[in-house]
Amino acid sequence: MDELYERYKEKDVEFFVVYSKEPHAQERKYFKKYTQHTSFEHKMGYAKELVEEFGMKIPVLVDDVDEAVVNAYGRMPNMVFVIDKEGNIAYKASWTEQPRVDRVLDELLAEQAVTA
Repeated sequence: MDELYERYKEKDVEFFVVYSKEPHAQERKYFKKYTQHTSFEHKMGYAKELVEEFGMKIPVLVDDVDEAVVNAYGRMPNMVFVIDKEGNIAYKASWTEQPRVDRVLDELLAEQAVTA
């Protein structure tokens, strides 16, 4: 997504990551040290670590402890939504695939250019 972010950031497209939960808490080698969140501060600490660890440039929004965003939009850990300027969902997928998101953004921008 960083590649898409860099490509579209000057084209009036906003990107956000919503950090909601640890989908693999205490599993496998890499995730052993992570537990499910016990407070919003705990969750914020993990979110900050995520940003630092991966050098994320896309703004990260942190869901509340009750996971209101995840419950409203879907429980898959890698979902993607493209929302148009009117606030309508233009694209939704349960797994993020960069080529598809790229195509959808190109189509939306082309439609905007025609209607402008």
